[in-house]
Amino acid sequence: MNRFKRILYGFLSANIRGSLIYEDVRKVTLINLFAIIGIFYLLFYSFRMLRLNDFRLSYIYICCVLIIISMQIFLNLKKKIAIASHVLVFGLFCLEVLFLVRNGSTMLNIKSHYIFPGIYWYYVFPPFSLFLLGRKIGSLYNLLLIGTSIIYFSFSCFQNEYYDVEFVVRFLSIFSAIFFFSFFFESVRIITVDAYRTSQNKNIRLLKLISEKNANLKKNNRELSQLTEEISTQMEYLKILNVELQEQNEKIAQQNIKLEVQSDEILLQRDLLMQYKHNIDDSILYASYIQNALLHGDDSLKENFNDCFILYQPRNIIGGDFYFVQKVDNYIIIAAADCTGHGVPGALLSMLGIALLSEIVNRREIDNTSMILSDMRREMISALSRKGNIYDAKDGMDIALCKINLKTLELQFSGAYNPAFIVRGNELIQLKGDKILVGKSINENRIFTQKNFQLQKDDCLYLFSDGFSDQFGWVTRKKYLIRNFQKLLIEIAPKDMANQKAILLKTFEDWKGVNDQTDDVMILGVRI
Repeated sequence: MNRFKRILYGFLSANIRGSLIYEDVRKVTLINLFAIIGIFYLLFYSFRMLRLNDFRLSYIYICCVLIIISMQIFLNLKKKIAIASHVLVFGLFCLEVLFLVRNGSTMLNIKSHYIFPGIYWYYVFPPFSLFLLGRKIGSLYNLLLIGTSIIYFSFSCFQNEYYDVEFVVRFLSIFSAIFFFSFFFESVRIITVDAYRTSQNKNIRLLKLISEKNANLKKNNRELSQLTEEISTQMEYLKILNVELQEQNEKIAQQNIKLEVQSDEILLQRDLLMQYKHNIDDSILYASYIQNALLHGDDSLKENFNDCFILYQPRNIIGGDFYFVQKVDNYIIIAAADCTGHGVPGALLSMLGIALLSEIVNRREIDNTSMILSDMRREMISALSRKGNIYDAKDGMDIALCKINLKTLELQFSGAYNPAFIVRGNELIQLKGDKILVGKSINENRIFTQKNFQLQKDDCLYLFSDGFSDQFGWVTRKKYLIRNFQKLLIEIAPKDMANQKAILLKTFEDWKGVNDQTDDVMILGVRI
């Protein structure tokens, strides 16, 4: 029996969660219950209409049954209560109008007995519509039904003769009274339900609060008991730790004595290291004076070129880049070299390179650029391979060497990896060096080539190391790259050399930012 009740209740409530205290559950239950009664009623009268040969009315009843069944299926699947309520109330409204037109009187002696009880469905409409649709929309339907009935009773129609005045007055009075009573009942019911809901919500909140407090108390009690057990365990553990701590303190006291002795030794070693560092720094600083003294050629460059600059910025105090300027008769020899490494190793190689280059140009009087580099390469290998030392193939230098005829402006160029750039107007001309190191390399059998180029007035000649283009930027974390260096030279070439040097230095510092300098930087520029 209980199972049957659950199945019946589930069908009538469309399996909406909750009991009949919820408004939606009551509405769905009423809709389904009314739909079931309406289906039986309409099927019964459809059968009677068939027996009376009124097929059209019978088909109308059958269509109403199908609409009600479709509405029930929609309600059970979609749970759209408002749509189902409107469909059912509107359907009942239409049936009431049909009964009215079909002479559904209860007082006249009509032979068509199938219409006898139809008018009584009017009295069901007010409470049903007000409950499902609310007071506003439900009242609108009721007023519309009353108005339709009054209009129908007022106009002359061949069927109106079946409704006498007494019936019409009694019918409208009863319907109006039921409507007003239903309206006030619905108002009172809504107020009562709201008050009940408020009370229920308040009670639910109180119960929830009490339940939460009880749960918190139980939780606190459990935590308190656990803490008590943990404290007891920790007390026992602390006793053991105190014993171990005393033993550790004794060991620490002994170690402190040893540390004090070691600390004195460390301080002594620190002082010695600082003294060594100071001596090394002084030596490196003095070496920088020597290196700067060897980097000669500034005066010779300014004597022969009115507009020129040398940008020399080693990564450390001393560096591995060097430049060389020497005038020989009507020629001037200009070189820019980048030795392997930087700091002390690079500086030693640079001084060796300056000495070799000066000896070859001044004493041997070799003025062919390719032969100068070839002799320099041979002497470099010889110098680094003496006394049985194993020569490191990485030691050497990249160099760009130019010889300029000051009268004819003819340029001879030879290079070891390093190129020379000539900016003429908006065009940059590159004289590429050979891929041969001034030092020991895998291309020992190759010789340096010489390139001849005719300079013109206002040409800008640039020799440089790779320190500028290899610098990493602090924003992009990438190298400046040679193509950007070329664009920069084309852009600043129209300016005088002093401004060019300032722009190059500012561009380098802006690009480098907070990063460390990657390599030694050296750029030499002259305007022909």
